[in-house]
Amino acid sequence: MKKILGILIALILWEIATLMVNSELLLPSPFKTIVRLIQLITTGELFSPLLSTFLKAFAGFALAIFFGFIVGFVMGLNQLFYELLRPLISIVQSVPIVSWLALAILWWGIGNKGPVVIVFITLFPVIALNVYEGVLNIDKKLVEMAKVYKVRKIKIFRDIYLGSLLPFIVSAVSVSSGLLWKSVVVAEFMAGSKGIGVEISWAKSKLETVDVFAYTLLLVFLGILSEVLLRSIEKRFSY
Repeated sequence: MKKILGILIALILWEIATLMVNSELLLPSPFKTIVRLIQLITTGELFSPLLSTFLKAFAGFALAIFFGFIVGFVMGLNQLFYELLRPLISIVQSVPIVSWLALAILWWGIGNKGPVVIVFITLFPVIALNVYEGVLNIDKKLVEMAKVYKVRKIKIFRDIYLGSLLPFIVSAVSVSSGLLWKSVVVAEFMAGSKGIGVEISWAKSKLETVDVFAYTLLLVFLGILSEVLLRSIEKRFSY
């Protein structure tokens, strides 16, 4: 109920701001924006760019989880690797996205590779550091006991390491969900050939402000939906 009330307050404030600005070109009303979003859905205009954005986001996300898990796991097991890799992760985090975008355009031009790489670069440090923290929190005595009783390494990894790390991985994925849609759309806006970000770019160039807001509203909805789903999964692993 409180969330619905919060959304209603946001819409009311939006409507008040629209009346104050008094220019649909600068700030369209929430009603017109919602109607336009419904039109994009019902006419089918939305599905092709949305699918393109989703596939790029998923590809970058999957790469970030895969390599982030490996790097974070190694860092947690070996202090030397941590000292070697931690500065590199800090550098990746510190470099602005616009710099990575400029390099992506120089290396691959306009297309799909740039947005996928930007999603990977944005999410990789978050996942790697969460996995690292998870490894540090593993009960070392339990691992030693398993080794004394000659438990197979694959079983130790699956039942002790992976079992202990799962809540940290889910938490990292949950935190990353908000960054996921932002990073892929920004990358598409600057270096994409197809997707929601490209549609926003075209709408901006044609001064179709209501389309910009409609696509943005869709992204807000996707961000909230993915966060709610991941938070519910995170709660299941917290008990």
